[in-house]
Amino acid sequence: MSMSHLVRLPLNPQALLRFAVSHGVTQGDEGFGYSLHLLLTTLFGEHAPKPFRFFERKGEVLGYSVVSHEQLLEHAQAFAPPEAWAALQADGVVSKPMPGRWTVGQRLQVEVLACPVERRGAEEKDAFLRALDRADDVAPKRGEVYQDWFLRRWEGALDFELIELRGMRARQSMQRRIHDGTKRLATIERPSVLFVAQASISDPQRFSELLMRGIGRHRTFGFGMALVSPPA
Repeated sequence: MSMSHLVRLPLNPQALLRFAVSHGVTQGDEGFGYSLHLLLTTLFGEHAPKPFRFFERKGEVLGYSVVSHEQLLEHAQAFAPPEAWAALQADGVVSKPMPGRWTVGQRLQVEVLACPVERRGAEEKDAFLRALDRADDVAPKRGEVYQDWFLRRWEGALDFELIELRGMRARQSMQRRIHDGTKRLATIERPSVLFVAQASISDPQRFSELLMRGIGRHRTFGFGMALVSPPA
């Protein structure tokens, strides 16, 4: 597996908004998911960090990349248009290599801002609404459905001691490109949940793969990045 890096990208909020507007992205892009996806791919091409998470109060992106920040900046300096470069505070960009090996039983905390949806054919639906479709007389609790969704996404990589839902929104407006021949932007609504969990690693290789891949869908739009820290 390629070396992975945790990258910090401080942004200029006003320049980010100007960049987004110049590309037709409107205020329907709540959380800046599509705006950031567009900015990062414009700046860094195929090495754009993903998954990533945007911290709006700090005005910065944290993301995982297969290359270092030096390589990202080299690409951006050579190929990015000026309006994209202006949205990046290049002198504050830093990175660190992530561990090449994790150990069985290693305890940690994982924090994930996720979009808990399930896909059936071409249809994507809130995991809670999908559970309601399957329910008989007793409706499931939304939080329990999302917690079960989160557990299943780790596929045996972690043994969980505690899972908390620190934030939950049933509907968040997002902009996405509609691939119907027009490639127009449309506003959709999806759930957003912040999970914080205490766990131990049961499958180091699988854990490392999921860390770089991300959890759930919409991973290139600011969802699914697992931030790791010492256990609480």
